[in-house]
Amino acid sequence: MRKIKYLFTTIVLGLALTSCGDSFLTQYPEGGVLLQDQFDKLPDNLKGSIMGIYSKLYEYGDHDTFGQRSIDMYGDIQSGDMAMKKSSYGWFETYERGLFRAYASGYLWSYYYEIINLTNINAMAVEDNVKEMTDAITSGETPSEAIVSQGYYYGQVLALRAWAYSKLLDFYCDPMDALTSSMDEELAIPLYTETEVKNGALGAPLATVSQVYDRIYEDFSLAIDLLNFYGKLNQRGSKLEIDADVTRLMLAYAMLNHGNAEGTIIADGKNAYEIALEQVEAVLANNKYAPLEASELTTTGFMDVNASNWMWAEDVTVENTTALGSFFGQVDIHTYSYAAAGDVKGIDAKLYAEIAATGWDARVKWFRDANGESAIGNGETSAGRAYCPDGKFYCPKTKTETKLDKVDRDWLCDNVFMRIELAYLIGAEAAWANNDLTGAVNYLDQLCQRRILDGKDAEYNTWKGSLTGVDEVKTAIIYNWRVEMWGEGYGLQTLRRLSKSNSLGSNHLSRADSEVGPGASSDNYMRYQCQIPTSETRYNPYLATTELANKP
Repeated sequence: MRKIKYLFTTIVLGLALTSCGDSFLTQYPEGGVLLQDQFDKLPDNLKGSIMGIYSKLYEYGDHDTFGQRSIDMYGDIQSGDMAMKKSSYGWFETYERGLFRAYASGYLWSYYYEIINLTNINAMAVEDNVKEMTDAITSGETPSEAIVSQGYYYGQVLALRAWAYSKLLDFYCDPMDALTSSMDEELAIPLYTETEVKNGALGAPLATVSQVYDRIYEDFSLAIDLLNFYGKLNQRGSKLEIDADVTRLMLAYAMLNHGNAEGTIIADGKNAYEIALEQVEAVLANNKYAPLEASELTTTGFMDVNASNWMWAEDVTVENTTALGSFFGQVDIHTYSYAAAGDVKGIDAKLYAEIAATGWDARVKWFRDANGESAIGNGETSAGRAYCPDGKFYCPKTKTETKLDKVDRDWLCDNVFMRIELAYLIGAEAAWANNDLTGAVNYLDQLCQRRILDGKDAEYNTWKGSLTGVDEVKTAIIYNWRVEMWGEGYGLQTLRRLSKSNSLGSNHLSRADSEVGPGASSDNYMRYQCQIPTSETRYNPYLATTELANKP
């Protein structure tokens, strides 16, 4: 009888980490053995184990390793868009200095591969019923109650696996325009599905970039079909669960990063940008989420899972809060933790100046100015808090407090993983990359119309009217990625994908007023990927020195 290794606490608490002494690609988490028929008899077994996978998104490791939001910070700090002027405690300091840490490289690798491992185990648990799931979609007939549930959660499993692989490519591979060989030849990362798990594989060779993207596209496509169909027959438990629209934007973003440098047709005669646009339009047509309006830009604190523009998010509770080691603990000066104690993370000074210089962009209010003055009155002026995001990320109940004995100590601000504004940015870039400047400007306009300061329509129209050429539109797209999604983990990949250097401002520990990016002396931290950790190369028998020759 086939066996699936599970920790018995998985059903409620989530699957455990692989042990430190094993390869990060160990197929089964350590723990007790649960026979297949025992697993099948457990109530809501698949749902419970998948909730365990979701718990990885906010799993606490340390004060700079607390799941996805810590990785989002890593990318934005590394890019230079999130700046640190002071570091008394050391968390995130190495990234601020533009350096990779072996620990960070290992953390990213283990984080995403653990998610992949757990999705593979769950996929294997329902593999005998996949045909029945897909046949029901084709026929349109409602299947059994068990298949209705399995189809819904299997769609989430596939989406999580594809998302994890796409994130690994972002961090461990060069941007597509910088590959040293074709996507069909360039070695990327090991590729695992439930097939390797079933066969008891102990390692895998590096797959090519094309092979990994093929798997990403296949998983996302089936996930969308499953979630679109079975999502109508199941009630979404919370925004932590991925739905069809979240999956569509995951696929669209992956296609942006895939690009079309080699004129690759992905499917149905469409290139990557056309597929991205198709997914964006499907999400916007569904009209399930509403973009944040100008009147709400500085009123929410970007901390409430119930926000109408939040698509994928975690409801932080007293049971799952990571307290001091959390995103709000690290960035919010109104929450008791590092930012409040002086280790302020803020927007890069020159990027802030760009926002202010537009004359129309209300997102300037998301940040304190060079003197530490809040545009929305969130506490007293303090030079030590210059450029901090107290108009974007803050705890509303203590928004006017900055003294350590008065700031928030509950740490219940929610974590956002995706919001609908992403659709407009993907749409703009995909249209621009596909030589549709009018379409690109239209997507930007739909977003930026909601970002205009009161009485500044003329200034906005002047800016919009200047978007007449390829370079001007590209500059506007990069600007909006960096400003709109500041602190949400898109800065590094935006600059890498669009080959944009970053001229840093004065509010950095060691990179103040320096140029980073393509052609700069510190080019390597933005252009090149993380190293595959030695703990993987040591234990994966396929990763021979010759195979890694073209890796950093």
